[in-house]
Amino acid sequence: MGRLCVGLVRDPAPARHEPDVLVATRCPACGTPHAWGVGREAPPAGDQRAHFLTPVEPIWDDVVHTCANQRLFCSTDCIDTWLKDTGRPPGYVMELATLWELARGWYADRMSPGYTRREPASAAAYFAQVGLRGRFWGLRE
Repeated sequence: MGRLCVGLVRDPAPARHEPDVLVATRCPACGTPHAWGVGREAPPAGDQRAHFLTPVEPIWDDVVHTCANQRLFCSTDCIDTWLKDTGRPPGYVMELATLWELARGWYADRMSPGYTRREPASAAAYFAQVGLRGRFWGLRE
């Protein structure tokens, strides 16, 4: 699962009755493999970092691009290398615990009848609640 689309557990519905799921990927910069047992009670352990390339304002303009550029890296050094090698601008970097908090509630009830995605104000409030900060997320500095 090299591409995150908002988290370590993108769509929890199929794993609803499992205590945890296995998430595995490779660092886009150096190719180092990583794997985590991701559960509901606590974030996975690790020093890896997630990098989100696309700011919140244009995410719905091209969701495929947005999701394709939410990646897990070994470290901020690997993120810097990848950005330099690909010519992409820096995005938002977060620890695994923050990523887990973001993913944990972002798709809550997604598989329920009548689910609708969050409106911008609701999304901004959720981002702030899980510890995200700054203009990247549509929040004040």
